[in-house]
Amino acid sequence: MNKLLGLISLCRKAGKLKIGFEPVREAAEAGEARLVLYAADFSPRSRERMERALAGSAGPPEELVTGFSMEELAQVCGKLAGVVAVTDDGFAAGMKKQIRSDEGGAE
Repeated sequence: MNKLLGLISLCRKAGKLKIGFEPVREAAEAGEARLVLYAADFSPRSRERMERALAGSAGPPEELVTGFSMEELAQVCGKLAGVVAVTDDGFAAGMKKQIRSDEGGAE
């Protein structure tokens, strides 16, 4: 899991991370979001709203739930948020691989 937090931090520093509901929605609508990550404690109601917004975007991005709380994500993102979007293909691929590896799934 620490590797995933490191990737999220690098992604933010590279300017390829959108943090929070509105920036994520806007990135998805613009077709920029490659991966959407949810905090484990993100509100189910807010997640439903986000999923509806993403479904209406062109080529909706893959969505995954991290094992991190919003506070843990805030430590690497710089602000409290339950949802972030990755706008870079390379970072998105690396994060998907890491999440699946952490879950014990295929890499």
